[in-house]
Amino acid sequence: MKKTIFFALTLSIGANLYAVELNRMTAADIKGLSALDLPAPAAAKAAPGQEAGRAYQHVWMYVRNNPSWQEAEANDYSARIEARVRKVFDGQYDVSIRAGMKSEWGTIRKIFDRDFQLSGSGMYLSMSEWGGNYNISGSVTGENNQNKYINLTLYKRFDETSFSVTGGGIYLNIDKNSINGNFDDQQYSKKAIAALVSLVLAVQLEKTPAPKTDKAARYNQRIWLTMRPGFGWNTVEASDPFSRIEVGLRKIFDGEYDAEMEVDNDREFGRVSHFFTHRYELSAGRTDLKLEEWAGDYTVEGEVAVDGAAGGVVHVRLEMRKRFSDFSFYIRETGIYLTIDEHGINGEVDTKVYPKKVVAAITALVMALRQENPAPGNPASAGK
Repeated sequence: MKKTIFFALTLSIGANLYAVELNRMTAADIKGLSALDLPAPAAAKAAPGQEAGRAYQHVWMYVRNNPSWQEAEANDYSARIEARVRKVFDGQYDVSIRAGMKSEWGTIRKIFDRDFQLSGSGMYLSMSEWGGNYNISGSVTGENNQNKYINLTLYKRFDETSFSVTGGGIYLNIDKNSINGNFDDQQYSKKAIAALVSLVLAVQLEKTPAPKTDKAARYNQRIWLTMRPGFGWNTVEASDPFSRIEVGLRKIFDGEYDAEMEVDNDREFGRVSHFFTHRYELSAGRTDLKLEEWAGDYTVEGEVAVDGAAGGVVHVRLEMRKRFSDFSFYIRETGIYLTIDEHGINGEVDTKVYPKKVVAAITALVMALRQENPAPGNPASAGK
């Protein structure tokens, strides 16, 4: 008890003395205190995988590989970064990338049996293999036509298609399903990231042998349409740069969309309507195609105007059957094999039976269906 009383008295006396000292301080004393060299507060630590003083942008790309057709795609709809690669000859790939609002084209060539070179649209990158790792060097013309030199290493992780990039303003983890991490957007443009990803996709295709099947021989057109939120005119859009199909929808009223379909060099405008609960209808010139629901499945029926077809139209009647409880369907008939999900439409068609314009018309109806039945977090529904 005595110790407690003594401690309280000490605090009281100390506080009073401190108050007295403050009362005796002059303006000159206070000015002198401000001149003291006090240590600055410690700077905040950078987050793991990042360096202080850099501006980082996160990227999370969904990867799809199709060894049967020797194609691969990676995209991040939020960051507006996409890369697509398709093998056209042994050791050569066509490249299509999208960075922001711009689309670019290029070619990847395999040299010296295990190295690669990417060229085209301001992209000049070489990728050399050593011990399962790859060194990438060269330049990419980014924003404001500025050339940015790139020199980094892809380190092999747990198999021949998985890598990591660490340091130098870029941190990525790569496998056959995803590419995620962050990058310094002052050092690497979105175009540079897309170029890097296209080289990775080429390596993944080289390391993934195509299955032995004669299925591809029955079709002459590969379809890989990617759906994404639209910018400018479009509410939502889908495109396949290799098959040269583009479809855009713009919402004008509830249940009503303007549609723009471009196949090769032919562009056509129309209207998709959803006035009836279970029916979607596309009208564009002589094209009149309906998508009608019955017990969870849909029937695609009507006519699509095609130059050179008998009577100028192709008659269509297809069953679009539900696959899972989410937004996923399939169409499997003679001459057409399509799989539909929230990311897009992919498959194969015999264009002698179903020309590409039929695929574009089906895509417009499917996109309207997706807009009218959005799922939380679905990129194709973002414009609703």
